[in-house]
Amino acid sequence: MLKIDNILLPNGLYIVSTPIGNLKDITIRALSVLKNCDFISCEDTRVTKKLLSKYQIKSKKLISLHKYSNQNKLIFLVNKIKEGKSIALVSDAGTPIISDPGLSLVILAIKEEINVFPIPGPTAIAASLVGSGLKSDNFFFVGFLPNKKNQRLNILKKIKKINSLLIFYESPKRIRKTLNDMFLIFGDRKCVIARELTKYYETFYRGKLSKLKEINKDLKGEITIIMSPPEKEHVVEENKIDDEDMEKISKFVENKLSKKDLSEILSIIYKKPKKFFYTKLIKSIR
Repeated sequence: MLKIDNILLPNGLYIVSTPIGNLKDITIRALSVLKNCDFISCEDTRVTKKLLSKYQIKSKKLISLHKYSNQNKLIFLVNKIKEGKSIALVSDAGTPIISDPGLSLVILAIKEEINVFPIPGPTAIAASLVGSGLKSDNFFFVGFLPNKKNQRLNILKKIKKINSLLIFYESPKRIRKTLNDMFLIFGDRKCVIARELTKYYETFYRGKLSKLKEINKDLKGEITIIMSPPEKEHVVEENKIDDEDMEKISKFVENKLSKKDLSEILSIIYKKPKKFFYTKLIKSIR
């Protein structure tokens, strides 16, 4: 068993990253803080107790802090630090604050000029990214999408043109709905789904959205979705159109298509606004 030394921690708030699945994925520094701090503020005391038990860390005061906790609890924790105590903030898994409660405590601590010490460690973002097989020098972390379909679609529309990987967290219950919404908005992009990261049933699903959106609806475990960037639109020389070309096209379809219909067809082919072609067509007949 790893021996964790007894040390005196400076008073302050310690943001401690904990394993996302495999309990061996914890740093020595994180264990040292958890053993030697005065209080541990955690999302679920039952989850944190399992981690402490694994490393034989006993007699530790645990204080629950979740999204429903009121301001009085935050003030209590901050006052304890002011009295000279050290408090470790942990979530159920991974790095606190990232799609987890706890931000309000950090903001209040900073406001009260209390030292905040980040203790880095596991996060599903990094683990899924490096295992995805996608170029990962540029990514945008979205987190969890809204539960309501309309809100979810609106978010997807807003981030559709971001030129980087997109990373999402999702629950097994909504995975198929979310993937189908992504297919509707993003089209058939490359996608990687990672589930149960670092655990026994860790699995990566890789492919196009058209295939993955039919994934088993009974998929279990915590899920991360990584979406490839939008494909670049290659505008080749032959796709350019000048006034002379417009005049030829206009004469060719004369009495066959209205200018409105022709403008719509050209806008699809050349990926330009309909108004652009309509104006050119009007000029071509003058």
